[in-house]
Amino acid sequence: MRETPTILRCFGIVGCILLLAAFYGCTGLPDYALPHSGAAMADPAMLDEAFTYRQLTRSDFRAPALPADQAAHASAINAHTCARIRPTKDSRFTVVRTRYNDSVVYIGSIEKIRFAGIMIPGCSWWNPALPAGRHAYVLQHEQIHFALVELAARRLTADIREEARSFMTIQPTQEAARTEIAATVNQWIRSAMEASLETHTAFDNDTSLFYSPGWQQWWQDKVEKQLAAEADPANEK
Repeated sequence: MRETPTILRCFGIVGCILLLAAFYGCTGLPDYALPHSGAAMADPAMLDEAFTYRQLTRSDFRAPALPADQAAHASAINAHTCARIRPTKDSRFTVVRTRYNDSVVYIGSIEKIRFAGIMIPGCSWWNPALPAGRHAYVLQHEQIHFALVELAARRLTADIREEARSFMTIQPTQEAARTEIAATVNQWIRSAMEASLETHTAFDNDTSLFYSPGWQQWWQDKVEKQLAAEADPANEK
């Protein structure tokens, strides 16, 4: 006999895209300054303070220090943005208990899923020694990174729409069904994050190797046009 489904709204998500703004007098970004995917946040309170795409301010960078693996390079780094893609709060995942061949099974499905880019203040750092004259440039730089994360989230929503509609997992326990749903969503996010790193790196190569307001404005105009063309799925019916 089919029972009332369980609606799942939240689960663990893979790590962040860690983004750095720095100025160098070299021909390529050093390894420590490259955008990269990091591990998941250990402190849930950080995610509680996260927000979806909007204009950034200096006060959004609240981490007291860089991550330990980058602390040695603090003098060369202007800012560090911690951003990620995650399902929107109205996403819905269902697990239904039923019987199959005289056995109890749990069928997991995705009723609705959308993605958004978020910025996490608690792990985003601003160099307190940054001269005031560079603040606007660095803040614009981090805004563009944030926009690229949001753009990747919107594209992910569109790219997996049909796959999500047809997704189904049959498991012996409710927990196993939930785990399989989470693993699938996490893999979609991980793939989208990794695919977007090439664009983040191209942007940094154009604007972090040297002070380049013209190039940075070109990137901002480009990304804003892309965001306008690829409307937020949350506004779609």
